[in-house]
Amino acid sequence: MRLGEGGMDYIEGVVKRMASKHILHLEFYGDNSKRLTGEHETSKREVFTYGVGHRGASCRIPTSTAAEKKGYIEDRRPASDMDPYVVTALLADTTLLDESLSGPLVEAYRTWREWRLNTHIEM
Repeated sequence: MRLGEGGMDYIEGVVKRMASKHILHLEFYGDNSKRLTGEHETSKREVFTYGVGHRGASCRIPTSTAAEKKGYIEDRRPASDMDPYVVTALLADTTLLDESLSGPLVEAYRTWREWRLNTHIEM
């Protein structure tokens, strides 16, 4: 993307790959129940959207990226309480790999989260 190889076709392909795993990603993106409402420059939780310069989209393609046909994209869905390592791994898996390798990570994280929700830890 940053080198411009493939131009906007490549960038839109990456975004469409993200759209295909929208629901899976949201599971790991933290508590967005009050944030992703479709108001105040956020997208609705239920629908993946993208657009050039669109600050209310799930994924924003900056106008400079579209103009130069290279650059970066912004995934605007992760909440502040997400695990950055898990989210980065999922994004890399979705956007860079032809065949997903995230299955073990997804299952391990789900198991940990279930344990954490059901275990009382005294502080």
